[in-house]
Amino acid sequence: MNSQWKDIVGHKELIGRLQAMQMEERIPHAMLFCGAEGVGKTLVAEALAAALLCHEPDHGQCCGRCPACLALKAGTHPDYFLLQPESSGKAAKSIKIEAVRELQAGIARVPLLSSRRVVIIQEAEKMNEAAANCLLKTIEEPEGQAVFILLTSAPAALLDTIISRCMRVEFGILQLDELQEVLCRQGLDRQEAQRLAAVADGSAARAMAIREPEVQELHQKAFQLAERAGRLPVEEMLQLAKDMSGCSREQLIQWLGFLAMLYRDLLVLYSGGGLPLYNQPDVQRLSPLLAKYPQHSLLALLRLVQEYQKRLRSNVNLQLCLEGFFIKLENLMQ
Repeated sequence: MNSQWKDIVGHKELIGRLQAMQMEERIPHAMLFCGAEGVGKTLVAEALAAALLCHEPDHGQCCGRCPACLALKAGTHPDYFLLQPESSGKAAKSIKIEAVRELQAGIARVPLLSSRRVVIIQEAEKMNEAAANCLLKTIEEPEGQAVFILLTSAPAALLDTIISRCMRVEFGILQLDELQEVLCRQGLDRQEAQRLAAVADGSAARAMAIREPEVQELHQKAFQLAERAGRLPVEEMLQLAKDMSGCSREQLIQWLGFLAMLYRDLLVLYSGGGLPLYNQPDVQRLSPLLAKYPQHSLLALLRLVQEYQKRLRSNVNLQLCLEGFFIKLENLMQ
């Protein structure tokens, strides 16, 4: 677990504000960290948790030596709680009410090692309604000294009542040079880091995922669909939906993300504005698509992709969802 502010790349102004709040003991009992996936929300939350639990924090940063810091590093701190989505089979990941009730039981006791308890909730938007309402009561009426840090890349999916009870902290994407530095720290050479940073849209998690063969295959499938769209017979659409329904929800959302990048690149080429392209290495393959996609259809296609990414985050039938997507895609191409 990361515990040092100085080891975090980017978000310097935001980190400075949190450090100042920690030193002045102004950290609220509930915070909502909002921002795209893979930009560093978890690292910042962990560093803040370490500072809050430390026995001898120094300028808003944990000392790294006290019993609380050593227990946190070992993963045995009794006053630190982590809640994250779980799934079984192909069901969408979610945080269920049973997990929240277990958390409530854990934080009901008196702190054992530090002066307070800290709870980090990953992907808070994936709480089901029952879990969210259960957590709301805990946030409204916390027992003793407890700090809740909720992390989300989709704040609109949270209950308004939860949002209103948290101090909202907005995370921007990592700048290109910052993302390159993060990737180099993870063992990539400078050239590879530059290549991945250019297509990762400010997200270190997305950059590392792109290196995986199965993710590269999803990227190729997005390109192939962009090239074939507009002339897919119904039988082929249904077969494609059946084949791709074997992917996980996360993979399908990522595949749609690659499709959105292609559409965005085509809009950039239309504008002639000289903005960097996500698919710059494949620009020779991308340019011929301009004759196929009118500019107005690209905007409609981007909205369609966003709609179906949202649908895939719920427990829809994957094959039926994909069939609907392909039919609407073909209609927009007519």
